[in-house]
Amino acid sequence: MDSTDGKISFEIPIQEHHLNAYKSLHGGMIASLIDFCGAMASASKGVRLTSLSTDINVSYVSSAGYGDTLLVNAECVKLDKTFAFTTVAVHNKVDGRLIAQGRLTLLVASILNDPENEFKNENAKL
Repeated sequence: MDSTDGKISFEIPIQEHHLNAYKSLHGGMIASLIDFCGAMASASKGVRLTSLSTDINVSYVSSAGYGDTLLVNAECVKLDKTFAFTTVAVHNKVDGRLIAQGRLTLLVASILNDPENEFKNENAKL
């Protein structure tokens, strides 16, 4: 996983246990990637703990299968006193096809005052 201020990039090869009964990438796996990578994007802004997901939206665009490699790019587009808002895109690494896109909202209010947080966005401090 690569990360910068508010952005992460993550690659994962699709293995057999990621597939559904039709031998394509399971939708739950995609939703989990959007949840995880969105949370990591907010963490890359200095939030030590990402607290909890309050809303997730996934649009499934194309399929992927065994042996494909996914490239996931996530960005924390806004971090304020209460929430972190992220966008996530999942592409096939080889041909660039969009597999899915999503949004994740995280509640961060309960952990913002943690002394181990190192915010890179001073507007988010309480």
